[in-house]
Amino acid sequence: MPVFLFLVAIPFFVVIFVFTSSKVFQILFGISYTEAITIFSLIVIGSFVNIPIYEKEGKEVIERYYFLWFVYSVRKRKKITIAINLGGCIIPLVLALKLLAEIPILDFLIAFTVSTLVIYHFAKPIPNVGIVVPMFIPPTISAISSFFALLAFNHPIFILPKLSFAVGVLSALFGADILHLNEIEKIGSGVVSIGGAGTFDGIFLTGVFAVIFSFLII
Repeated sequence: MPVFLFLVAIPFFVVIFVFTSSKVFQILFGISYTEAITIFSLIVIGSFVNIPIYEKEGKEVIERYYFLWFVYSVRKRKKITIAINLGGCIIPLVLALKLLAEIPILDFLIAFTVSTLVIYHFAKPIPNVGIVVPMFIPPTISAISSFFALLAFNHPIFILPKLSFAVGVLSALFGADILHLNEIEKIGSGVVSIGGAGTFDGIFLTGVFAVIFSFLII
């Protein structure tokens, strides 16, 4: 079974994910398949690039050193470096901001506010892991809130995928990451990267799955 997963199942899902993400880019931006694959490749390559923003004091730790019958304790605070990932945060953010010129801004603000508050409620800092949110909550609430925002203002439903992507990316960024920066010391120490999982980070995945869910609603 593990050999099957490694040789067949995982490569299959990777291919499906690449194909789906590329199709999403084609639909949202009206570009060719080659251009969509290029954007996806840039996100993958950019996932290896973390750009440090600032440092802050982390939680207090006690390190003990033992020598014969003596115990020597050192109490200190380790630093946390806050960084932004190029592929997992900056590129999806640029793509989302580009769509803002093509969607009703009031619809966006309402859906964005609702989604951000819901994601913020479910996002929790986990020590040595990061900010964790149940996987399907962000894209689901992004697609649903976008749908009802369009209905409320009687705007055409065909712009739902674009609105869902913009709302998904930006609400995941704010609700899960930015609004939880004051709790970042609970994670531990070292580098905390916003969007640090690259193509598999919540920011990018929320945008892609929000578009997929929007087509299910339509």
